[in-house]
Amino acid sequence: MRMNRYLKPLIGAIIGCAAAGGWLVVDLLTPEPIGDYLLYSLMALTNIAIGWQVGKFFGKRRDNGKNDVQISGERTEAKFELES
Repeated sequence: MRMNRYLKPLIGAIIGCAAAGGWLVVDLLTPEPIGDYLLYSLMALTNIAIGWQVGKFFGKRRDNGKNDVQISGERTEAKFELES
């Protein structure tokens, strides 16, 4: 149980280090004036995509919570109709 607690943060840290290393390699391999514009544009698009996915994920969690309440409310109404 304790290993599982630290596994996800460790995986996240490894992914973060790999991404930072990838951006550094791209910066070092591209020529100086064009490379910076290309790198910053790619970083901006990547951050937009990640933000979009995180927003969709949290939006789905909230929507699912509202749907569950609605379904449970419908079930209790049907239960009262059957009993009477």
